[in-house]
Amino acid sequence: MISKATKRWFVPLILCVVCLAMYSVIYPECSLVVVLSEALFYIISGYFVSHAILHGKKKPKTQLISFLLLPTFAILLLTGPNTRIHLNMKVKKEKLLTIVVNTVSVSLVMLLLQWLKVLVNEIEIRRMLMNSNNHLGPGLARTFFGFLKIVTDGELGTPGLETILQRYADNEGIQLHHKVFILFPKNTSQDVGSHSWMFEMEREYNMPDHLRNHGPIEFTFQGCTQQPYFLNGKERVIELAVIKMRNTETGLVYYAAIAENRPLITLQKMVNIHSLKKPFSEEDFKLHSEIYKKGLTSMIEEDTACQERFEIVDMQRDNGNFTMKIYNRVVAQG
Repeated sequence: MISKATKRWFVPLILCVVCLAMYSVIYPECSLVVVLSEALFYIISGYFVSHAILHGKKKPKTQLISFLLLPTFAILLLTGPNTRIHLNMKVKKEKLLTIVVNTVSVSLVMLLLQWLKVLVNEIEIRRMLMNSNNHLGPGLARTFFGFLKIVTDGELGTPGLETILQRYADNEGIQLHHKVFILFPKNTSQDVGSHSWMFEMEREYNMPDHLRNHGPIEFTFQGCTQQPYFLNGKERVIELAVIKMRNTETGLVYYAAIAENRPLITLQKMVNIHSLKKPFSEEDFKLHSEIYKKGLTSMIEEDTACQERFEIVDMQRDNGNFTMKIYNRVVAQG
C-alpha cells in the first residue's frame, strides 16, 4: 500500500522528472546544470534575505538548504554567455553586479509574497496541526475520556452509568435511553451546549416557527442526575441533563441524557479572554475543537464499554437542532 505522504509527492515528482527529461532533450547537460543552479541560487538567497527582513535573527526552518548557496553561486560566476561553465574564466565586475541586482529583485518579490501570505498554504498547515500533538485538543480529549471511563466503569465509588440512569428513570417513572449524548456545537458563544444553555433554549426551540423549520420535536429540560464521587481527596459530582422529547405530530415521547461538554465550554470561554498573551481567536476555537472532537470520538470508538454508553452529536457542520438529531438517533436505536 502506498502511504498518503508518498501519494502527495508522487504527482509533483513525476512532473519534475518529465520537465527535466524534456529539457535535457533540447539543451545539453551543461546548460541544464547552469539553469537549475541559477534558479536555486536566486530562490534560496531571495528567501533568506526576505526572511531576515521580516523575522530578524530568527533562523528559518529550511536553513539546511543554505548549503546549496555556495556551489550554485560558484556555477553562476563561472558561467559564460553561452550558458556553459568555464573554469578558467575571469569574473568581471558586471557579472557580480548582475547577480546582486537579481538577488535584490527576487528578495523584494519574496518579501512581498511573504508579507501578503501568498506562500502560506492554510490547508497544509491545518493538516500538519491535525496530525500534531502541540495543541489543546488531545489533552482535552484524554481528560474528558478519563471522566467518561470513571462514569462507565463505576470507578471511585460511583455505581456505574447504567445504575445512575436506571435510578433516575425509576424515580421519575420514565424510560430513559441507554446512551448518553455529548453535544459539539460550533458556536463560540459562551456556555453554548451547557445545561444552562439548554434550559434557556427550551422556549426558543418550542416556538411554532422553530418547530416548523427544524422538525416537530418539542423538548423539555427535565432536570439533572447528580452522583457525588471523590477524586484526589475532593468531592465532585457527575451531572447529566435529562430532556424530554415529544413528537407533536405522533405524540410519541422519548427521554435522553446529555453529558455537559465542559472541555468545549472551556475553549468557548478562552475566545472571550482578552488577557491571554496570545489571543485565542474563533479560528483557533474551530481548529482545537475539531481536534478535540476527533480525538474523543476515536477514544470512545476504541473502548467497547464507552461506545455502548456514549454518542457524540456533531453540530459543528450545520449547527442544526440538537433535539432533532438526538430524537432521530433514539428512535433509530430503539
